[in-house]
Amino acid sequence: MIQYIVSVQDRASQTFARPFVVPHRNIAIRDFTDEVNRVDAQNPLNKHPDDYDLYMLGEFDDSTGNIICGDAFVLVRGKDALIVS
Repeated sequence: MIQYIVSVQDRASQTFARPFVVPHRNIAIRDFTDEVNRVDAQNPLNKHPDDYDLYMLGEFDDSTGNIICGDAFVLVRGKDALIVS
């Protein structure tokens, strides 16, 4: 089964977090959106959503172990995931 390799970029520090694998891009977007909107004094994604973006890095085939990489691209920007009530 093809899974997706994603990572959160911190634009302020110009670094990427440790990549993680999800079964579908929409799950990564949903989880990132949930985290951006989770209010907690210790949550930097919620405190500084303009600094964080979720990137697609590649694909992982868990039946063969192959990793397919292309150019990384943004799935969702933190500022666009923020739900203002």
